Amino acid sequence: MAEVKKVAKPAPKPTANQVEAAVAASKETVETVVKAGAEVATKGVEKAVAMSQEQVAAAVKAGGEAFKNYEDVVTYNKENVDAVVKANGILVKGVQDINKVMFALAQQSMEEGVALTKKMFECKTMDDMVKLQNELVKTNYAKTLDESRKLSDMAVKLAEEAAKPIADRMSVAVEKVTKPLAA
Repeated sequence: MAEVKKVAKPAPKPTANQVEAAVAASKETVETVVKAGAEVATKGVEKAVAMSQEQVAAAVKAGGEAFKNYEDVVTYNKENVDAVVKANGILVKGVQDINKVMFALAQQSMEEGVALTKKMFECKTMDDMVKLQNELVKTNYAKTLDESRKLSDMAVKLAEEAAKPIADRMSVAVEKVTKPLAA
């Protein structure tokens, strides 16, 4: 008996609509990563600002009760303002750094989208196309998790660094309040 060979049909060439859909999907992925990173950074900044406001209010209240003369109060409040300015400077630089990372991610994603489109045009069979898509899904999932974790870590570190000058001022306030009580 003659053996019948199965010949794989060549994959249909992607249409303009398919390419547009692939580019749109890549764009959506970039936007999702950028949006998630921006949300993480914003939450970190909001947390640091809220902590700063609470600590300054507590420090001012403690300062008003603990100091006996005007010069001490003026000096103390100036140092509080300096701490807030320093914390805000740290926040601004940190947000700029996070935005640079997010922009680099967006740019890299667009470049990868173009490379993917080229690879899709090179697929000869439907099996090749499915393998390429499966590989892409796995890679993008892992990459998204990794980059989200990186952005989250940057935001947490930023919040901690920005809160440090305020926390240091709170330590001074607590020391000034408790020193007369201990005597």
